Amino acid sequence: MKNHKTNAFLSATVFCLLLTFLTSSLAFSQATAALTSFQPGGKWLDTEGNHIDSHGGNIIYVEDTETYYWYGERRGTPRGAACYSSKDLYNWENEGIVLEKGEIEVFERPKVIYDELNKNYVMWFHYDNSKYLTAELGVATSDSPTGPFVVQNHYRPNGHESRDIGMYVEPDTKKAYIGYAADHINKTIRMAELSDDYLETTAKDVDIEAHCEGPGILKKDGKFYLLTSGCSGWTPNPATYYTADDIMGPYTKHGNPFVGDAGNNSFNSQPCFIFKIPGYKDAYLYMGDRWNGGGKPDSEYVFLPITITEKGGMEIHWHNKWDLSMFTPEKK
Repeated sequence: MKNHKTNAFLSATVFCLLLTFLTSSLAFSQATAALTSFQPGGKWLDTEGNHIDSHGGNIIYVEDTETYYWYGERRGTPRGAACYSSKDLYNWENEGIVLEKGEIEVFERPKVIYDELNKNYVMWFHYDNSKYLTAELGVATSDSPTGPFVVQNHYRPNGHESRDIGMYVEPDTKKAYIGYAADHINKTIRMAELSDDYLETTAKDVDIEAHCEGPGILKKDGKFYLLTSGCSGWTPNPATYYTADDIMGPYTKHGNPFVGDAGNNSFNSQPCFIFKIPGYKDAYLYMGDRWNGGGKPDSEYVFLPITITEKGGMEIHWHNKWDLSMFTPEKK
């Protein structure tokens, strides 16, 4: 009888251990399963199986290591700037917090650029108080793409209030520009040229006369495209795009580029950046945030390809799933 109980106990123990092992293995395989496509608006997990918490940011590509870095606002704890790295734009490894917001009451919309001359990384962001009345640009620097970034300054560019920001770097001249929602309350979009070391805004700062926010910028065939959202807080709205022959304007207003947008809300998203994907011809990636009524840590992302038509129009079409094979590789 004693041996029977002992054998039963051992069998149950082995079964529980086996079940735990299988469950853990299944969870691990699901958490680490490699992605091969974008799935806009869906749950997007990092390589450890956690939700990617990187909102309102941008992506850069470091050629030396052939690595993409995705920066954004981490809305979980601790708050600040998050950084993720990837080799393919689908699978992202969490590199941790690269700038803790600390005493900064509102830290939003981080955009990072690499200064080739001084060999450092420069982050610009929206610096504000809890009532959004400070309305400044903040700037921080780091010697590494994974931080830590140290805040260098914060101020109103040329005396103008600044909130949502976008960024564009001219590939040939390496000149950098910030488009920012300016004045009370986001009355317009202004475009400011940065200094050669990217640490200051210059006096080249023009009013584009567009009452909007969330600016994203691209250039194709000598024409600049400015994509913006309306000013409705966390609620999505129909986007508008503008074009100009010079990044400083003047800009011509066009319609909503989101084709087949039944909800008339930019596929339930807000623009934050347009990333030119290296290695492909005319590969422009729309980066949007799906806030779901508020800036929560588990807010989702809408990444979609941008098409510039033969007539020069901007179009963004919905895809439940898509990958980089949609673009034409550039010949080396």
